[in-house]
Amino acid sequence: MPAPDVPYASAVPLPAGAPEPPALTALYLTALIGGLMAAGLVYLVMFDEFSESELVTITPLWFFPVVFGLYGFASQRLLRHISTGRAGTLGEAARLSINVAGHWAALVLFPFLVLKWRSSLLVSLAAALFWAVLLWLFFTLLFPSL
Repeated sequence: MPAPDVPYASAVPLPAGAPEPPALTALYLTALIGGLMAAGLVYLVMFDEFSESELVTITPLWFFPVVFGLYGFASQRLLRHISTGRAGTLGEAARLSINVAGHWAALVLFPFLVLKWRSSLLVSLAAALFWAVLLWLFFTLLFPSL
């Protein structure tokens, strides 16, 4: 007896795996709040005490915790889409989000579109690296004197 044809193998939901530990959610929340507090402290309280080059230098200290925390929360939500069968991969779940949010969201969701990992921690680290390269290019090309 021949095997049944499956027209789109990617349409078959993949097993979700073990749920992520709550400690990761706490880590993302801590990074996000810490990064936002650091940005607020630098730009609302201590802004006049820093030169432009010092502001550029300390940007990663608040920027990367914010990116890490946001991508951690987002990837956990996308992983829930996978576990409910609405998507088979993080890329598919991100495409569903792009359809809802508009194509401008493609840059923000880019790390999800190219990664097939089922770990929000790996996605968060890859997204932080992705944005580190973009931030470096921004400061190198647009503000080379800083």
